[in-house]
Formats: sequence, structure tokens, C-alpha cells
Amino acid sequence: MQFSHATNDASVRRILLIEDDADLAEALGDVLEEGGHDVIRASDGDDGLRKMRESRPDVVVLDLMMPHVDGWQFRIAQRRDPALATTPVVVISASNSPTAAAVDADLYLRKPLDTTTLLRAIDDVLNVQRRKLEPAMIAQTERLAAVGTLAAGVAHEINNPLTYVLLELANAVRLVRAVATDSNRAAMKEIDDHLHGAAEGAERIRSITSAIRAFTRPADTVITPIDIRDPIDAAVKMVMGEVRPRAKLITQYGDAPPVMANEGRLAQVFMNLLTNAIHAIPDGLPDDNEIRIVVTTDSDGKLVAEVSDTGIGIPSHLVGRVFEPFFTTKPVGQGMGLGLWISHNIITGLGGSLTVASEPRATTFRVVLPRSRGG
Repeated sequence: MQFSHATNDASVRRILLIEDDADLAEALGDVLEEGGHDVIRASDGDDGLRKMRESRPDVVVLDLMMPHVDGWQFRIAQRRDPALATTPVVVISASNSPTAAAVDADLYLRKPLDTTTLLRAIDDVLNVQRRKLEPAMIAQTERLAAVGTLAAGVAHEINNPLTYVLLELANAVRLVRAVATDSNRAAMKEIDDHLHGAAEGAERIRSITSAIRAFTRPADTVITPIDIRDPIDAAVKMVMGEVRPRAKLITQYGDAPPVMANEGRLAQVFMNLLTNAIHAIPDGLPDDNEIRIVVTTDSDGKLVAEVSDTGIGIPSHLVGRVFEPFFTTKPVGQGMGLGLWISHNIITGLGGSLTVASEPRATTFRVVLPRSRGG
């Protein structure tokens, strides 16, 4: 097979090349790498399935005629695995038989083929997949907006009777103290303790509804200088119930210059980062694990907020993909894979950066934001 060199302006993709012919695999791999892509090689379908689960490629380039597990068998196994099923597949084969052409693939290419055809084929199948995903992303955004509107309404409705409850509890405390005598003082003290406990519970409800409101303010709210510790505290209040059975939560607030942002959007970011940390830590060992939030500034005076956890970590070959839409390492049904992608878009939209470094028991997400003018 003869290949001519061609340039490809597409962004780097991770491509799994499954080809048993060593010479052809080398030639195809060279073409894809020269096109700017990251190539993982497999020698048959069985090896391909294993490497696909490890590397989660963007697209598979698949030969049909292979030993052990051939291309048809690979495709059947891939379709049966929900974590792999949606990855697009480009089949390349020299066969012109109806059986070969009818293989369940996103695109079928006949050998021989040139560089331009192969690279364009990869672009085409990924563009088609992107168009298929767009409606799902729009629908998910609409669902999140609807949930936010509902939550804001619920928080508002709760606040009115909650205010009444707090006022009545304060009145009850004053009356108990007024009617206390030497003969009933012990009973009145017990009643006073119960009333204070009820008031503390009501104040906690008020803090939760306040945190909900921080999440549900419209996204188009005017961006203003804010103290980043406020949205972080709002996010912490929302997740503490999940944190307690898993880890100690530690906050270290240093210098925190104001940043130009929307409080609700930043609360959403830190809610996502904290939830990610929580899910990385197994339940039941809170004394052995911690989630740490550190706020400081870097050498350029930019604000830095780090969320670290002592969880299982992110496999090294997947670290570069955690901000991709719909990418998740959670079991099917336990995550859409949008939280980190949304968070990344929010932070970069504010002129900042969101990065991650991970190893077992040491994962850190780092938010960097420019300080507001005059801050």
C-alpha cells in the first residue's frame, strides 16, 4: 500500500489501530501519527478490545481478516459493551464481498487507500458522531436548567415558612426564660435546649436554601467581582452529607483576591469538583481519607483554588480525557460525563484554566483565575 504525505489540521485524536499485518500496521500507524494523532496498536480483535477498555480511543480503525478474534467478532463484542458501543469504527478491507461490505461499521474503506482518504474518513466519522451527540448535550443542558428553576422555586417557597418558624422559636425561647422559676428551672432549661436545637436545625435549612439559590441564579447574571470563598462555601454546604461517611473535609483559605465571575456558576464548578472527589473515595473510612480545598495566589498574582482528594486516582492514560464531554469512568447509569466538561468551559470562559494531576491517593484539580481589575 502506497501512502503520500498529507497534513491534517484536525485536533489530536486517540486512534486504536487493529491490524494483524505488521508491515501494514506500521505504515498505517505512521500515517496517522504524521497526521497528528495518538495511535494505539493492536494485533487482533481480542487485543483490540482489551486496549480499547484501557485507552478509550476516539475512533477505531479495524481490519476484518484477523486470527483469534476477527473484525466481525470484535464489532459484536464492542456493541455488547455499553462503555465501548458508541465509539465509531472505520473498517478497512481488501475484500469486495457483500459480507465484508455489510459489516456493522460507521464507514467502510477499500484497500488500497491513500493518506488523504484515511485521514478524511476519520474526520468524517467523528463529525457525524459529534452531530449525533449535540441533541443529547442540548437536552441535558435543558434538563439542568429546568432542575435549576425548580430548585430556585422550592428554595424560595421554603424560605417564607422557615422565616416564620425561626421567629416563633425565638419568641418561645424568650417566653421560656420569662416564666422560669426556681421550682421549674430544670424543666425550663431542658425545653430551652430543645428550642435551641430546633433553631439550629432551622438555620441549617436556611443555609442550604441559600446555597441552592447560589447554584440557580441565571447564567446570564452580570459578572461582578466576587470572593471565591463564597461559592466554595456554598458548594461545601451542599455536599457535606456525602463527605462525612467518606473523608474529612479541610479548607485552607489564604490570600483570595476578588475575581470577575458569576457566583452561581463558580458554585457549580466547585460542586462538580467536590462530587468528583467524593466519588473517588470509598464509603466507610472517613478517618483515613481527606478532601482538601486550598485557596491561594500564584507568582503572577492570579487566584488559585485546588480541590484535592486521597481517592483511587485517575489512570494515567485517561487523565488527558477527563474534560471531554460524555467521558466518564463511572459505571453505566451513574454519570453522564458532563460535570468536568461544563466546569472546564465555565473556567476557561472566565479567562482562567482548570487542570488535573493524579496518582493513587493524590488527585488535585487546580482552578486558576485572573484577579479582577483593582483587586
